[in-house]
Amino acid sequence: MDCLTLGEPLICFDSGDEPLDAVATVRKYAVGAESNVAIGLARLGHRVGYLGRVGRDTLGREIARTLRGEGVDISGLVETASAATGVLLKERLADGRTEVTYHRAASAGSTLDVADLPTDLTGVRRLHITGITLVLSDTARDAALEMMRRARAAGARVSLDANFRSKLAPASALVETFEHAASLADEVLLGRREAAVCAGSDDDDDLAEYARSLPVETVVVKGARGGAVAYAAGTRTEAAPTPATVVDPVGAGDAFAVGFLHVLLNDGPLDEALACGSRIAARVIARRGDYQGLPYPQELAAPAHSGSGVTR
Repeated sequence: MDCLTLGEPLICFDSGDEPLDAVATVRKYAVGAESNVAIGLARLGHRVGYLGRVGRDTLGREIARTLRGEGVDISGLVETASAATGVLLKERLADGRTEVTYHRAASAGSTLDVADLPTDLTGVRRLHITGITLVLSDTARDAALEMMRRARAAGARVSLDANFRSKLAPASALVETFEHAASLADEVLLGRREAAVCAGSDDDDDLAEYARSLPVETVVVKGARGGAVAYAAGTRTEAAPTPATVVDPVGAGDAFAVGFLHVLLNDGPLDEALACGSRIAARVIARRGDYQGLPYPQELAAPAHSGSGVTR
């Protein structure tokens, strides 16, 4: 197993370029930060496993079909009759903003438990966790942290994407939980706004000081409009933004993680990992959907967009 991840899969109802109350039909597809990463890595040829819970309902079956169809091992996806699969609503508001609304309280995914975790991680090269799972529920947090401990004990690398969700917890709780989990990770990914929340400042020097203060081998701070900077072993490595036209910004961070982890799994250098993450993020935000723009190997070298700069 090249990479194992766990989290909450949901079903998205997407009204496209209109508010939800302005359309009669919507597009429906599986979403979730961790499932997006799992699908992206599987498309690029990696052996990927997903752990989580879905309801014993039609939405849970659709999630299972999607992940299985994308080549993800779902032997660790548990079906429960005690809770329903979570739902996400995505719409474009009149002012042009993309709005996401969750209906995930007491969802099947939030009931993830330590009992769902495998005890034998022999052969697992990497575990990928996001901060979403850490604040879904007490049991989901305990499961994620325990999985990180087990992975490290088994010799696997552990990556953590902060992925703050202000609708799930206040900023202070997001930061506290993230920093605790970061001590169990080898690589940490932070969006610039997330890094600013942690550092208490959006100043470049303050962000760099915070990144270097974390007890983590590599800390990546993604740019607000693409690109990224990594701090590792006293060095600073930077990748420029990849030009793209923003059609749907949701899923950009997950796409970056796909490219970043893809290169690391192939034993590539850090600068290449940052550049690949930037390229794949640009591809994903240039089309509608969370994971639909994730590339296959033959598409990876193709340019995301022929223009220059980031436009909206």
